[in-house]
Amino acid sequence: MGSHESVANTLTSFQKGTQEDITAASISPFADEHYTDFYDGHILKFMKPGLGSDIELIWETLHHLLLNSRASPINVVDMGAGTGRVLRGLLEVAYAQGIEKLDVKFFGVDPGDAMLRRGKEMVDTNDRIRGMADIDWVESDSLNFTTDQPALYNATDLLYFAGGGFNHLLSPTEIVGFLREVERALRISSPNALAIIVIQSEAMPSRMASIPNYDGELSVIRSETMPDITYEKSADTKTWAGPYHVDAFGLKVKSTKDGSVLKEFKFRYDLALFDEEAWPGYVEKAGLRTVKEKDYGLGRAFYLQKK
Repeated sequence: MGSHESVANTLTSFQKGTQEDITAASISPFADEHYTDFYDGHILKFMKPGLGSDIELIWETLHHLLLNSRASPINVVDMGAGTGRVLRGLLEVAYAQGIEKLDVKFFGVDPGDAMLRRGKEMVDTNDRIRGMADIDWVESDSLNFTTDQPALYNATDLLYFAGGGFNHLLSPTEIVGFLREVERALRISSPNALAIIVIQSEAMPSRMASIPNYDGELSVIRSETMPDITYEKSADTKTWAGPYHVDAFGLKVKSTKDGSVLKEFKFRYDLALFDEEAWPGYVEKAGLRTVKEKDYGLGRAFYLQKK
């Protein structure tokens, strides 16, 4: 990429990418069942549940709301839900604490229909968490979710944007646009309504020098749901243009029976570093205020409320 603008203009909402499929018609990896299966296994390399995780961080707030909110049920938005890693993790925490039913209505929001289908399948086939909470899987994005799901307008008790999803917003316009959607979503009558924006340390310039490159080598991941499939992922390459970078990797879908390559992707996605200096202005411009900042295992969380 030759300039900051050329990278920033590549995407217009979070979690999109491009790819070339050498064995089938050209489609987005987020629409492919093998990619969503690979994604579930791959993401656990970096974002394990348990102590110090973003799941624990978000559960702390959700549990507080369950004890103190007047709303019933509590409306919770999982922004950039993907395959439901965090949503499922919250349900698993509740199960481990002996909770049979959560008074929560979850909205898993993501632009990838195949990712959402995978998330629904993973909940529906898990005897521990199936039926524990009401869940809507919503195909939308970070800039339009209150329009696409009017039930969330001024009625959201908790919204979280976890993992690395926020860094798919590539321009100040997109960031402020998303934050304005957050302001529109948060429940107007509740002093407890809150948004949690999770930023990974590797996206924060003040911290990234100390973060190792976890994706710097070839990795092989066996499918947990397709016994005859393994995934071979190449090392990531990063191309920088100022505060933006394009990450790329190759992915082979292989048969465990004979080692043949069934499908091969070349995948790329664009990310922006978190602008620590500009962030308070973005929050202010959107009509929000920061009520707390908190470090956790992989980064920092910003807690936002309506002004």
